[in-house]
Amino acid sequence: MIGLTYEHVLGLRRLIVPVADDEWMMGHRGSEWLALAPDLEEDLALSSISQDEIGHAKLFYDLAHDLGEPSADDQVYHRPANRWRHAELTTKPRQGWAEWVVRRYLYETFDAVRRSALERVPYAPLLSALKKMDREEAYHLTHARSLMLTLAHGGPTSQAKLQHALEDDWPLVPDLFEWVGPDESWAGLDIGELAPSAMRRQFLATLKQDFLDWSVAWPENLGSASKKARRHDGSETLIPLLDDMRAVRNIAPTGNW
Repeated sequence: MIGLTYEHVLGLRRLIVPVADDEWMMGHRGSEWLALAPDLEEDLALSSISQDEIGHAKLFYDLAHDLGEPSADDQVYHRPANRWRHAELTTKPRQGWAEWVVRRYLYETFDAVRRSALERVPYAPLLSALKKMDREEAYHLTHARSLMLTLAHGGPTSQAKLQHALEDDWPLVPDLFEWVGPDESWAGLDIGELAPSAMRRQFLATLKQDFLDWSVAWPENLGSASKKARRHDGSETLIPLLDDMRAVRNIAPTGNW
């Protein structure tokens, strides 16, 4: 394990907060599907998965808090929109079921690559947190893949909806990888798996094999991240989302919930 320098502390904070934000937003958006999924089994699965994601976000926020970031409650309920570091894909407003299935598959595949890279970071509290969530996250990915397979083999209408959703979400995928900084190093540690280019390669290799197996047409080449990747200054969708997310809390903002 590393002896933490000031550079390491800053690096860990930059590393962990975007992960927490992604998990929180996927959990929140997933909760919006409760009682709207196509059958009761999926309602129950989504309830469990969304709760898991929010719990995992709490674990990461607590790790960041131990390194000097605000508490989990402050991060979620008091942080201004321009300081959130989630990827835009995680906060897209609810659309059709096919889009949610595709979004979750893309995110869970990315997250599996990211968690594998994070396991190379020699920081014991982070490794312990990853171990705690490993079984749940493995189920999330398995579940997302099973729903993709259902759509891919569901007939022409289902396949067309999947393809349309994939083309709609695809331009937002590059921003997922812009969460740790440059390829050269992270916080003074040479961990090549954390480089955006390395994670993109592994992610794309997984998708290409899956799409081949499922007979899903490959979309256009994956472009570059946007200039505002994981930056939300002037976002027209995030502030209403945060207001909605905080509505109950703001009834009594100083109350002891």
